[in-house]
Amino acid sequence: MTEPEILKAVAEWLQEHFDVAPERVQMEASILEDLHLDSLDNVEVVMALEELFSVEVDDEVAGKWNSIGDIVRFLAARPVTAPE
Repeated sequence: MTEPEILKAVAEWLQEHFDVAPERVQMEASILEDLHLDSLDNVEVVMALEELFSVEVDDEVAGKWNSIGDIVRFLAARPVTAPE
């Protein structure tokens, strides 16, 4: 999957589960400051990403994600499955 495809899928999931407007989900958007997701939300996001994209995310790696771009680049660098 390409970065734009991954970004779109992540934006759609965030809109559905956290009511985040898709236009706010940009590569440079801060997970904490721009999207207002806390550490418990991040756990839910990681679990959803693992399920949506059929990928395993190490807790240490996920703990270093600060922006949506960090997530998208992580997923783009792996053989992921497109969400259905």
